[in-house]
Amino acid sequence: MDVDAKDTVTPTLTDATRTGTRPAPAGTIPTQRDRSGGPRGTARTRRSWVVVAGGVALLMAGATTGIAAQRAAVEREEARAEARERVTAVLPAATQDGAVQEALDARESAAVYAAARSAATAGAQRTVDQATATLAASAQAGDGPRQQLATAAGAVSTALAGPHVSLTALRTVTAGVAAPQQAVVDAQAAWVAAEQARIAAEQAAAAEAARQAAARAATTTRSGTTTTRRAATQAPATGGAAAPAPTTGVPAGGKVCAGSGGGAAEASASAIGEAINAYRANNGLSTLSVSRSGGLTSHALDMASAGGIWHSGSDNIVGCVSNGSASSLVSAWSRSSGHNAQMLRTDVSSMSVGAATSAGWLFGAVRFS
Repeated sequence: MDVDAKDTVTPTLTDATRTGTRPAPAGTIPTQRDRSGGPRGTARTRRSWVVVAGGVALLMAGATTGIAAQRAAVEREEARAEARERVTAVLPAATQDGAVQEALDARESAAVYAAARSAATAGAQRTVDQATATLAASAQAGDGPRQQLATAAGAVSTALAGPHVSLTALRTVTAGVAAPQQAVVDAQAAWVAAEQARIAAEQAAAAEAARQAAARAATTTRSGTTTTRRAATQAPATGGAAAPAPTTGVPAGGKVCAGSGGGAAEASASAIGEAINAYRANNGLSTLSVSRSGGLTSHALDMASAGGIWHSGSDNIVGCVSNGSASSLVSAWSRSSGHNAQMLRTDVSSMSVGAATSAGWLFGAVRFS
């Protein structure tokens, strides 16, 4: 029995030892057997360490991530700070550069405006000077055109004197001179053409009159020669008085100066020239040089001897006055539009004069050049 009991108990103990399990207490449900084969406490400890290690790893990973994020944030902030410092350092220089550029632009604009203003002012002054010269050279252009040009030039002078006249206004009034100035030039040219035609007609008439006078003189000379020869034939041998010189008279187309004629003598050419220059000065014109002309003096003597006046073809104006005064002769010329225009010419610089007297009359012939 002892042997049997021993044999019975031994396998049970062996199973318990082999499997590591214990019988479940009465009234309970057996738990699952640990398949690791080891003690139960050892497995639990190992799991705890695994959990702890995983947590530590997670904590370390989180800490590393946080540190990296924090470091990245710090680096970004440092980068932003450096950028701000760079901007702060650059801004004053950029601001200064901008101010300098604005100053340069303003200075350049001022220089351009000043140059334009200077050019416009110089051009306006030239325009005024040209208008003044045109008026002086166009005494016969007519009052209407001359007044319009004077008004336009006066507007430019007023603009030049004004301290606050704009550049546009100055250019506008300057441009307004061209039209009236051209009108004056055209009117003067028309007068000159008409005057030249008149002079040409007078010269042609004078030439024809001279031709006719020469023909009459030749006929009279032949007749006088015949009469003289006859008288000489009939005169006593002892001789007799000479026959008077024949008189040819004033050519056709000429003007008779009643009460003059006969013996003639040369008069002062300079007196007539001085009287003409005085008249020009009273009209705002320059004086002309005066010279005695032998040809015109000869013509003046012929006119004084004949008692009339006519053109020789080499003169511009001729005349006669009964009181022998040069100023009276100029006054008589001034009452004739054609003669007055000749005395007030602006395209000449000198005059040649011939003068003679007869019976208290003054005869003059003048050529302007």
